[in-house]
Amino acid sequence: MNPGELRHRISLMQKQTSADTDGYPTETWEPLYSAWAKVEPISGREYYQAAAVQAQHQVRFTMRYRKDITPAMRLRWDGEDYEIKAVIDLEGRRRWLQIMVEAVSSG
Repeated sequence: MNPGELRHRISLMQKQTSADTDGYPTETWEPLYSAWAKVEPISGREYYQAAAVQAQHQVRFTMRYRKDITPAMRLRWDGEDYEIKAVIDLEGRRRWLQIMVEAVSSG
């Protein structure tokens, strides 16, 4: 992996739960930190659900290794949020981390 390919700034986010003014729990995604990553679109498709067209696409992000990234987190890139599906230590050497994500949005 060439470090020069890490040209895209991403943010990793964690779910935070707090109470609203009426005391009911609310969930928000708060940024934890940002990092440089390589971005590779993998696939995209459209399908019908609930009488609306849905767009779905998968992206692979490669970044320097961090041990604290989990599928319970989200990733934001270029103003769009992605659900983390898998976190892979490339070559098992703790140098590079591959994050497989999926974004689903109404179209």
